[in-house]
Amino acid sequence: MIPRRSYERLPAAEIEAAVVAQIRTVPTSPESVAAVVRQIQRSGSPIDEATTVLAMGRLNDVWDQLFPAEKHRIANLMIERIDLIHTDELQGVKVKWRELGWDALVGEFAPGSVGAELLEVEG
Repeated sequence: MIPRRSYERLPAAEIEAAVVAQIRTVPTSPESVAAVVRQIQRSGSPIDEATTVLAMGRLNDVWDQLFPAEKHRIANLMIERIDLIHTDELQGVKVKWRELGWDALVGEFAPGSVGAELLEVEG
């Protein structure tokens, strides 16, 4: 018989805030940007490194102006799974990113795209 683990319940608002913090951190973290660039290059996508870096920065710039439904769509595009982590040293969330989602998302915020046009209108 497999022993059952008990997990502390967390309010949805706390989990959502932690996930949004992760979403906001990825486009601005040099390590994360480099990982996304490598993944996009491995996939054979025609999107180059400069476009990827620019698009990820744009996502962070417009996040607060997006409608909740659009934030939800982007989160579903980017995130495969969320695990709650609770050890003696660490408590929080671990996000498993959906690799193919980055290709689509970067394409949406690349120059000449709807995301880029949104930035121009806001500016």
